[in-house]
Amino acid sequence: MTRRNRDSGSGLLRSALNSSRVPSSAGRTSQRDTPQLQYSQQASRDVSDDEFDDAASTASSDAWVMNEDEHIEIGDEWESLLDTALDALGEKRAAAREKTLQSILRLMAHTYMGDGLEGRRVMLLEALRRSVRSTKSHMEQVRALHGISMWFVNFGTQDEAESEFASVSEQLRVMVVDPACDSQVRAQALGALGVANFIAGADFRDAAELAQFVHTRVLDPALESRDMSVAHQAFSTLGLLLTVVADGDSLLLENIFDASFDSHMRGLRADSVDVRVAAAQNFALVHSALGADTDYMFDSQDELIGMLEMLQHESSKRLGKRDISVQRTAVREVLRTIEDSSAPELKLNLHGRLVRFGDWTRIVRLQAFRRVVGGGLPVHFARNELVQDVFEVKFDTTGDDFARNRARMVVNPNSELAKMRTRDIRRRRDARRDELLPDLDD
Repeated sequence: MTRRNRDSGSGLLRSALNSSRVPSSAGRTSQRDTPQLQYSQQASRDVSDDEFDDAASTASSDAWVMNEDEHIEIGDEWESLLDTALDALGEKRAAAREKTLQSILRLMAHTYMGDGLEGRRVMLLEALRRSVRSTKSHMEQVRALHGISMWFVNFGTQDEAESEFASVSEQLRVMVVDPACDSQVRAQALGALGVANFIAGADFRDAAELAQFVHTRVLDPALESRDMSVAHQAFSTLGLLLTVVADGDSLLLENIFDASFDSHMRGLRADSVDVRVAAAQNFALVHSALGADTDYMFDSQDELIGMLEMLQHESSKRLGKRDISVQRTAVREVLRTIEDSSAPELKLNLHGRLVRFGDWTRIVRLQAFRRVVGGGLPVHFARNELVQDVFEVKFDTTGDDFARNRARMVVNPNSELAKMRTRDIRRRRDARRDELLPDLDD
């Protein structure tokens, strides 16, 4: 978790990841495997956004497949493109603003902006927050909220992330509990709130307070009203926050999860496979964190195992083949963790290296970042210091191997981003021509 030191301005992230948790009465401590880097003959390629649907975001022993299309490359022009997009956000038509926001999302996902936009970072955030406040288009709100998540991922190591966190957090908290808000908007706001807290919150106590808020004010009402999109995001956000609490105080983690245990059991019985998987993975996350050095057992572990076994063998007559496959894979991994203390292994090909994730904490965090940046994940692993600190992975971006395997941003030539790029090139070409040509009226 990236917590910023109030005195020195340096992040507490690395120490939080590497330090042991405060021992509970059982004297538990945290020992997690650092992801291992191995060279791979397969070059990394861009991941299409379509591949990153949440239902399939379970840990898997297979490496994620990365697809690449030969379209337009966006190089060092991103700041100019972003300026053009921000100007276009002033359009009166909501449909035009929606398209512009989609272009901004692709720029923020596939480009690491953290070292740029000096003096304009807050301006970008304010533009996104204005779109969030718009009530004319739910799509505009959803995309702007996604952009806020991306803003914290891009600028999480900068001072602006800390200074803007409180006001953004307040705005998002109001939205996630507002019954007048569209369900998808509330879910996206909750996701942004969790990511912002993970990156810019003060310490694990902030994460614990938000986890309790999510449980009592968001998750339970969503389960009661059968709002599966909000419930799914609530379980996912809880998981991300619990990884932070686990690194800070294991007894606090145990107390928080005990309070939400029944809600997680209800999640396993939900109609949505996504909700079941997210709830199940939180059981595995907490069990692996609390049982690192002890034979930890939940109070109702027999009931839990019985429920998981039922889900693992559920008939495909009621669910589609894809859903049943996702559920069985996820539940099997969770059962292995609870019964055998065996964590799954997820492998990711990045820039010619095979990165292995062998514990639930890093897998849950990886899923969270994957939901935010989608196909831009290779770019942020290579360039974004925040992401590298979270996962303790470093890339040498100066060598020939990286140059050959570097991830590129690719765009469909018919997309709004490609059209924006063409308009921007034309505008700069016209400005350059006016500078070079004499004034014909003189």
